[in-house]
Amino acid sequence: MTLSLIILAVAQAGPPVSPVTFVMREDWPRVEVITVRGRKESNFKIAAAAVTLPPENIASVDDIATAVPGVWMVNDQDPGTNILSIRGATTDRLQQASVAMLLDGVPLADTELFTPRFYDVRAIEVLKGPQGALFGKNASGGAIGIRTMTGASYVIATAGNGGLGEIEAAHSLAIGPDWNLRVAGLWSSADGWIQNTTLNRLVDAVETRSGRLRLTGPALGWDFDFKFQYLEDEGGAAWASSNNVTGKNAGRLSGKVLINPIGDYPGQSKRRWGHGVAKASRPLAGGTLSSYVARDSYAKRWDEELDYRPGPLTFFGFSAFPNGIQPIRQPIDVRATTAEMRWVSNDSQALTHQWGLFVQDTDKDRTDDFGPLLFGGPAPRYLTRSHQTSVFGGLGYQVTPEFKVEAQGRLDRDERSQTILSRVGGPVISRRDGTFERFQPRVTAQWLNGDTNLFLTYGEAYRPGGFNPTPTASSIWKATYRPEITTSLELGWKQRLPIAFGRLELNVFSNKVQDYQNYTFIDNQSVTLNVDEVTVRGLEASIFLRPIDSFELSASYALADTKIDRFIATDPLLGSPATRDYSGKAIPNAPKDTGKVSANYRLDLKEVRLTGHIDANYAGKTFYEIDNVLYSPARWWTDLTISAKRGDWTATLQAQNLTDERWAISAFGQGMTGLLAGLGPGGPFDTFTINRGRKVSFSLRREF
Repeated sequence: MTLSLIILAVAQAGPPVSPVTFVMREDWPRVEVITVRGRKESNFKIAAAAVTLPPENIASVDDIATAVPGVWMVNDQDPGTNILSIRGATTDRLQQASVAMLLDGVPLADTELFTPRFYDVRAIEVLKGPQGALFGKNASGGAIGIRTMTGASYVIATAGNGGLGEIEAAHSLAIGPDWNLRVAGLWSSADGWIQNTTLNRLVDAVETRSGRLRLTGPALGWDFDFKFQYLEDEGGAAWASSNNVTGKNAGRLSGKVLINPIGDYPGQSKRRWGHGVAKASRPLAGGTLSSYVARDSYAKRWDEELDYRPGPLTFFGFSAFPNGIQPIRQPIDVRATTAEMRWVSNDSQALTHQWGLFVQDTDKDRTDDFGPLLFGGPAPRYLTRSHQTSVFGGLGYQVTPEFKVEAQGRLDRDERSQTILSRVGGPVISRRDGTFERFQPRVTAQWLNGDTNLFLTYGEAYRPGGFNPTPTASSIWKATYRPEITTSLELGWKQRLPIAFGRLELNVFSNKVQDYQNYTFIDNQSVTLNVDEVTVRGLEASIFLRPIDSFELSASYALADTKIDRFIATDPLLGSPATRDYSGKAIPNAPKDTGKVSANYRLDLKEVRLTGHIDANYAGKTFYEIDNVLYSPARWWTDLTISAKRGDWTATLQAQNLTDERWAISAFGQGMTGLLAGLGPGGPFDTFTINRGRKVSFSLRREF
């Protein structure tokens, strides 16, 4: 990358930040406002476990996961395929989400829309625990809300290692006395950080281009908000590698066995996402009536190899793959229309309430073109349709000045269908229809007195069922898998401390999950099996102290201990009808515990404010499959930020993963599947995706 591009660079994924908003102010207590529950509320006063994050250095969901213990992100297989979890509630590959993601209040319809780059962000809000009563299906773990900017104008340019470069800018224009137009844009490019030793080249290059227009203002008694954004990115498809980790290292993904990519096929990907929203609101009958209509159009194209190894491969001794298993492709298109109408009462009364209607139509088109693995056969195409309708409401009643009760509920109906074609444009193999419906309640009792907030909550949430490939007579899976039901009991305590402007928060919870949806690859098929019952017990604790005005300390920890109570399923190595008992195992793709310790120091000179921030981050042991064989061990890593601000200018030096720790961020036990167990030479083997290592960048920001 040329020097001129580097000068315009901004860090693609800046270092994570603390889960406490570090804003140096003399007034106390500082009020953090949270809006993800549908109204403006004080974070300290609400009866829920919630975290607010400042926008600085939050570039992606990965940064949110590092900033907030209890939240975790696995980027799996290819760009857009991800596993986002809160409190151990996980998604996997082809399933629906277990965490709701909202962009300016609009729930995103598919997990493919979770991973594009953030920019021009005003605030991030994380709501933990089952939130089906607020957000309907797919909120078993909680919700993450992203709010974009409406005010200040700025431009940022940064240079970083890995050839990383970015420029981000936004400007607001007054149109007449009442209307405002905001224009924001992002360009990002990186050569990459991960070297493929066979190809002798970097394989995780990425370039992102995006723009957003937002028009706000009043007319005819209504306040309007129109927004349109377009984003596209392209680069390497995957940076996975292969080795017999199960045999050589007992499944431990660290040390010498954790090698750089060695495949002989580079792979590539490209994604496009268009997002448009029209909102309107007005005061009505002692409250506010609001509505919106949103449209999303998303397309992903990528190709890569499946074996991630160089040279030819045999299949049970036969020379079946002279070039390896490549290329494979899985193009995905998502189209979604979302609409909501909501009425929220004013807060100046003992009884508060809100009511609403919600509709979301989603079309997802996926083709599984597995290249050589099809042995000349056609690539099947999956057309999935979802029509979700919901009615919801909530009441809050201030029984006494200290005691309040809340009751919320939502009835969700998801009418789903899946059509499987033998190939693109080919004849129909099968078609299935199903309706998944459930009422999801949430009830809370709260005692709030001055600096103490105690609450007890019972909540439920569910993920709808879905459809597997057509089973054979010997298959252990069903054509339709069942909905996943989560029930939760939580006790929370928030306390302002009398010393050092301190805050303390503690939450303990117990969740029961019935028919947990587990992805697996058996009998040459990607299917979902229902695990009979899973128990999740955990706690979260955080403390914030400011012993002097210029120095802040915080520490936070989250534990989610998951255990499969009952589950007997197909043995992945032997295939049907052989079975294995998985009872007592942990559910995959989320660490048992996470935490961080942070310090922030400010030094005010005559015209310059210097700030230093350091995070020590921790993630516990993480399993990647339900047999608990492949895993990343517990680990620590450190992030550092140093900034200098003078007037409207801010210069920032950032170092993410300062000591260059290496671990797997995803894994797939190919040595544990019947299809790939016979691959040679060197088989059976596992595949895993490694993290990008140390990132260092320097940015310059100008506000105007």
